Amino acid sequence: MRVLISPREAFKRVKRDFSREDFDQRSEQLIERVIRFINLLRRNRLSVHISNEIDAIHALSLVDINDPFQFYLALKTCLLTSYAQTVTFNRLYLQFWGTGPKLKKPTDSDEEQSEQDEKTVVFKKQDESPSEDQSRKGSTRHSTIYEEVPTFTYSAAETLRKKDFEEITQSEVALLEEVFKRLQIKIKEKKGRRFRPALSGRMVDLRRTIRQSTQRGGEIIDILKRERKPKESKVVVLADVSGSMDAYSRFLIKFMYEMQRFLRDTETFVFGTRIMRITELLHQRSVSTALAMVSKQVLFWSGGTDIGGCLKEFNEKHGGRYMAQNRILVILSDGWDKGNINELRLQMISVKRGFKRIIWLNPHLKYENYSPLCMGMATALPYVDHFLPCHNVETLEKFLEVVKQI
Repeated sequence: MRVLISPREAFKRVKRDFSREDFDQRSEQLIERVIRFINLLRRNRLSVHISNEIDAIHALSLVDINDPFQFYLALKTCLLTSYAQTVTFNRLYLQFWGTGPKLKKPTDSDEEQSEQDEKTVVFKKQDESPSEDQSRKGSTRHSTIYEEVPTFTYSAAETLRKKDFEEITQSEVALLEEVFKRLQIKIKEKKGRRFRPALSGRMVDLRRTIRQSTQRGGEIIDILKRERKPKESKVVVLADVSGSMDAYSRFLIKFMYEMQRFLRDTETFVFGTRIMRITELLHQRSVSTALAMVSKQVLFWSGGTDIGGCLKEFNEKHGGRYMAQNRILVILSDGWDKGNINELRLQMISVKRGFKRIIWLNPHLKYENYSPLCMGMATALPYVDHFLPCHNVETLEKFLEVVKQI
């Protein structure tokens, strides 16, 4: 099958320089190279369907392949299925094709870091074997043979799990979102005192069985069963979005977005100088959209902190609704407070009575010699049941393990 690789205007120019046989041969070589690039994407866990492969080859017949931007845009439009994989696609495109329009080429430090963290594997073509002279020149010269870089291997995920949120680069944000999606966010259901009908089991529902027998002349034909209702601990999250928590707030909100997806009836609030409920905002289809809406509607973002005043507002407006014996209060804050300390103490006593457990997540616990010297943290700490760090994904996983045991 003959596939044209240039538009009509470019085809006329190419036809003057090449014969028909040369043109067909170059077309086949380009198609084979595009297929190798698609296989490279698949080996790096980018989902490319066969229909996307056909569309990409057909799209090259509608653009000028001599224009690097049109060539890149045609492949990206047809092969990229998720916006979160844009960074991975651009990196593989640069390594395979050797160039890209307005794409940042990796520096020597980036290459060394990627080789250390992601265990880069180099694949050579069968028809290309380096000579002895080339091998003697050393590895300082960048090879034109493309490389396969697994962007989300176990080692890469393990590195991001232990990396501080303050040190996360812009290119690692998309990969970190994939790590958040793979978190096992699930709370073990406990059996309560109440019962519900069941199809099977050992417990006989005598009341429903006798009631049903009255419809058949008092004769018991079916023995109905029952089971205990699950009693699941529900979570209420209060996240500090003041200026002192600015380096962690966005990542912690992404974590809360994943929590709301898996934990039923999770309520999320953000506070600074005021408090605001953002549970509905985190119900968006994508985490980027949710974060953009939160940043737009929360007017006190990166401002001051009044923990006592915010807890008082929470108790007055929402406390009667959310305070229950099976609810867990999670406060994400570094404890820096410019409000009234006595007010903070009174409000902590109030929430201590209303919630089953209080968990305080403080990113400064990453320091071994940390001690709660600020008055806000020192005042609230006696009423906290669990005091945990939250500066990376690994600490958030430990927090989930604590929640599962409550």
